[in-house]
Amino acid sequence: MKRISILVSTIDSGGAEKQAVLLATHLSKRTDVNLIVLYGDYPEYKYNVDLLAESNVKVHKLFGNMLSKMGHIRNILKETKTDVLLNYLTMPDFVGSFVGRMCGIRVYNGIRNSRLPKSKMLMEKLAHNLWATGTIYNCYSGADYFGNLGFHKSKNIVIPNCFPNIAEPIARQEHKVKNIITVGRFDPQKDYETLIAGVALLERNDFRLSIVGYGSLEEQIRNWVKEYGIEKKSDIYIKPNNVFELEQNADIYLSTSLFEGTSNSIMEALNWSLPVVATNVGDNDHLVIDGENGFLHPIGDVNGIAASLCRLLDSSDLRNKMGQKSNQILRESYSLELFERRYMDLIEGR
Repeated sequence: MKRISILVSTIDSGGAEKQAVLLATHLSKRTDVNLIVLYGDYPEYKYNVDLLAESNVKVHKLFGNMLSKMGHIRNILKETKTDVLLNYLTMPDFVGSFVGRMCGIRVYNGIRNSRLPKSKMLMEKLAHNLWATGTIYNCYSGADYFGNLGFHKSKNIVIPNCFPNIAEPIARQEHKVKNIITVGRFDPQKDYETLIAGVALLERNDFRLSIVGYGSLEEQIRNWVKEYGIEKKSDIYIKPNNVFELEQNADIYLSTSLFEGTSNSIMEALNWSLPVVATNVGDNDHLVIDGENGFLHPIGDVNGIAASLCRLLDSSDLRNKMGQKSNQILRESYSLELFERRYMDLIEGR
């Protein structure tokens, strides 16, 4: 078995960090795994710390300036006889691919978004084209997007995020008042005005809208809810500690994002056997098969979104049928076992 090192910025609560820790802990059951933390003095997420403590992963925290950290990375790779280095996010990608190339080992960078600011994109492009063996994207749309910006396409690899501990399928009972839920950052990317405007077109009283999240647009979202006349049909939850319970008790999931990678919030919806109405952006067409576990619409398609919501509100059978399919898609394409196997195939050169 190949010996593996994984370079991350931190072991904080971000999505990339969680996926890196999950991968490290599971690969450590098969081979030697080192987790190198570039910013060793950064706050840690207890869940990640606990996972690592229960595993065979050896954690190396780096301190000092970046030049000294590069020397430490080189020493760790040499001393542990690392065969393959996996990097997560821009600075680890840039630093790790350079040092790994100097050490003569295989290096795979990790881009976790379908879009990046120009400065990060340029760093990633340089590292990808000059030093890395390849770059792993967590979404097909990201690989296509960066490939069209001059990233060598022959070095692009897609391994989607996994969803651990998938719930058993849920068959929901008919409710007099159905709950439409959306979960995410209150950010322009999520296009909440389209979401609220679409719901406002539902001239009926058999639903409530739950908006769950937090962020800079909170006040604007509250204003839109009032302006579009659905204040009495809406609930806004700010950082609730019962998000899973809210999703379990929902009937329909709604997402109107302007762009996405692999949407973690839609994956959560699939986990809880929810039918999904979403915009056709990023990898949403891999998570939502139009007409099978939900409906996809162009960005800003207020009327189409409202029509799909109506179809689902009208039929308990359709909601349950699509919800069961959602859970099935998650199991078949995004399980932890499949995630681990895809990485092992890459590492072992299969």
